[in-house]
Amino acid sequence: MRNRRDILTVAAAAAMIFVPAFVRADTTVPTLVYNFSYSANQDINAKDSANSAEDYTGGPYTNGSASLANPGSGTSHYEAGLNDKGTMTVDILGKQSDGGLIVSITEAGQQTRRAPAATCVVYGNTHVICDPNKTVYTEEYTLLRFLGQNFVDPANIDAKRHWQVVQDSPTMKVTADYVIGPTTSSDVQISETRKISTPGQSNVTTNVETKIGYDMSRIVPTTVQEYVTQRQDRGVTGMATTIYQTTLQLVSDTMAKT
Repeated sequence: MRNRRDILTVAAAAAMIFVPAFVRADTTVPTLVYNFSYSANQDINAKDSANSAEDYTGGPYTNGSASLANPGSGTSHYEAGLNDKGTMTVDILGKQSDGGLIVSITEAGQQTRRAPAATCVVYGNTHVICDPNKTVYTEEYTLLRFLGQNFVDPANIDAKRHWQVVQDSPTMKVTADYVIGPTTSSDVQISETRKISTPGQSNVTTNVETKIGYDMSRIVPTTVQEYVTQRQDRGVTGMATTIYQTTLQLVSDTMAKT
């Protein structure tokens, strides 16, 4: 199954900011803890001219399955799924001179989604740069995108309560539209519609729909519900579609007032 990390970060290794080591006067850092759930379900229609058109059983993944979509055609249908839940912990380490927030993120899933701490830099325009030598799962990137200090910037919001973020390169284009709800209290709702196209990578297109509960007073997301549809056009060899779903719920914030 293709890792969505490849298309949610923009040239992270090439643009990696090396975070300098620093010593804190104390050992306590602001910490956020989120409960998460994650699922990925892949559907593949594969064409193989050498296929003898025999029935298939079993799949390439645990809980997967495969079946002959059209007997005699050499076209096979495969399905696979992955589910997990657990916690993510984010330590706020500091701030760079360019406004990037330095964080450490770790994930503890109940099944397979487990990753030790990785250092990342996050920006208000949803750019995320993480240590390329560490594992950072796609659901961790989902959270990191919204942790930048100026994610909600009144200067960027138009009369329709909308703003847009565009990232464009020869191999990738990302267009994200955001709409913020009423701001009569510190708790607001934000919707995201995000499209990622990678014509240089086997014509992969990703569409993201996200609902974000955001606390303006603490400048953090409190809830995230993300639904992602990724399609890869493999030409004459077939088509792959993967659905990713991530939910996040803030359950602990050491900076929250009690």
